[in-house]
Amino acid sequence: EVPAAMSQLVHAGLAGNFAEARKLHELLLPLMRANFVVSNPIPVKSALEIMGRMEAHFRLPLTPLGEGEHREALARALRDAGALA
Repeated sequence: EVPAAMSQLVHAGLAGNFAEARKLHELLLPLMRANFVVSNPIPVKSALEIMGRMEAHFRLPLTPLGEGEHREALARALRDAGALA
């Protein structure tokens, strides 16, 4: 969902720039948590759909992340992480 930001976080940590790594971690933490609001990969596929990257398809026993509280929280986390305009 946010590969550039995650890469920056890892590189900052590996370089010993823990202040920058912590800043990025705190930015991405709500999105990381939203990715597990229900069984994975439902939120991840739904996030990519919200981002316009793909149409989410699910095989039973997985079901779509319906409109409502979880989807709104996921969209908010994507916006806050800079993944949505």
